[in-house]
Amino acid sequence: MRFILGRAATREEVEAEWAERLGPRSDVARGLGYWVGFEEERFVGWWSASSFVVDPTRSGVGYRLVQDAWGRGLATEGGRALVAQAFSVPGVDRVVASTMAVNTASRAVLAKLGMTHVDTYAGSWADPLPGWEQGEVVYELLKEARIDEPHATSTTPPTNSAPRPGSSVVVEERSSHTSETSKR
Repeated sequence: MRFILGRAATREEVEAEWAERLGPRSDVARGLGYWVGFEEERFVGWWSASSFVVDPTRSGVGYRLVQDAWGRGLATEGGRALVAQAFSVPGVDRVVASTMAVNTASRAVLAKLGMTHVDTYAGSWADPLPGWEQGEVVYELLKEARIDEPHATSTTPPTNSAPRPGSSVVVEERSSHTSETSKR
């Protein structure tokens, strides 16, 4: 949350955000939406291969991890699973992501996913975070340019039933019918 709000979100903010995410940003019928990740039984974060209502050829990959899960490769591991999921959806030919320019850790994850920095823009914020003046960066990966790495995941994200061999995180699918919102 350091590069999202600069603080923990309130319950009302979380509910409003997830109403949007599980509404127009999810297309469960096509296999696009949000997944949560666990290490053993402990929640470590969520990942997305979200939908764009205005452009069904594009999916947005994103993630948010609890702070003690940072720097351990979990964002990359889950990100690879969701890039593969996005490209397994018929018609999706481009995956995009964005972050603050100063968020070097997230930018490194996007580069590890094979994504390329394609744009930088300056936003306008009511309560700007430190580094806002450096802007937001946009990354993308075209399906035709994707190089499958030896450790890239299958086209279906793993489920809770069994971890992938060598995997440290288990990613579970959550549909728009999930009523419980995870706390951050």
